[in-house]
Amino acid sequence: MYQNGYTNQYDNQQYQTVLRLIRQLMGWESYGELMIDYLIGQTRDSDSEETLYVLRQDERNHYDTLAWMYTELSGQRANVQTPTEHVPEGYIDGLGIILKRKTKMMKLYVHLYIYSPQQYQGVLYPFLSEEQTHMHMINYLLIRKSLL
Repeated sequence: MYQNGYTNQYDNQQYQTVLRLIRQLMGWESYGELMIDYLIGQTRDSDSEETLYVLRQDERNHYDTLAWMYTELSGQRANVQTPTEHVPEGYIDGLGIILKRKTKMMKLYVHLYIYSPQQYQGVLYPFLSEEQTHMHMINYLLIRKSLL
């Protein structure tokens, strides 16, 4: 096993928690990308489409960084299962689903930040800010849709 910053039995439990959180977040980021792809196809507004492209790219970056972190910690590639949900009834329903999921993801990212070795916290901290920004962007898209 690679040097991962964990040394004793308690730390091993923390290490396993971190790996589980990373796999879970990778699945959620992957699902978010799929949902955003769906929403891009649903919108006819170029400003909203551009905003969704930014969100999708962040989802991809988060996934790639989490995959890197998992490999660094474990020496293995993560085996990730993307959560499944129903196809939304439309654009607004899809935005609502993403917004609810983002609030849950924030909690997972906070736990991952707390339990991760210090050398990874600087990588994770911007994700907390970005996820909050995503929630604001989704609220903007919901408001924009209601006004158009």
